[in-house]
Amino acid sequence: MKDKNQDRHEKLIDFLSQFSQYQDHNGKSSLTKVKESRTSGQVEKISTNDINKGVVIFTDLLNIYSGSVGKFDLYRLLQAYISVPEFRDKINEVVEEALKYKYQTKK
Repeated sequence: MKDKNQDRHEKLIDFLSQFSQYQDHNGKSSLTKVKESRTSGQVEKISTNDINKGVVIFTDLLNIYSGSVGKFDLYRLLQAYISVPEFRDKINEVVEEALKYKYQTKK
């Protein structure tokens, strides 16, 4: 029996696959169902193509025009974060610094 996370993942893929931006030229889903949740050792093996599809879904959800405009590049950010584990700690440090800055300037 599938757990609730797996079931949600598969239903989400089925739902998104109805839309043309998530279909190949033959009208078949270009999204991949993953058989089980990925753990930390498997995350960095996610393909660049799948990471980019995730960015498209993210930008659709937030109604952002594009994942890359000028210096704004979610594609490269997520590709680096997911596929290069040796740099995640550095990226996390920059994120923490940015969030501290954001909240300090709001006071």
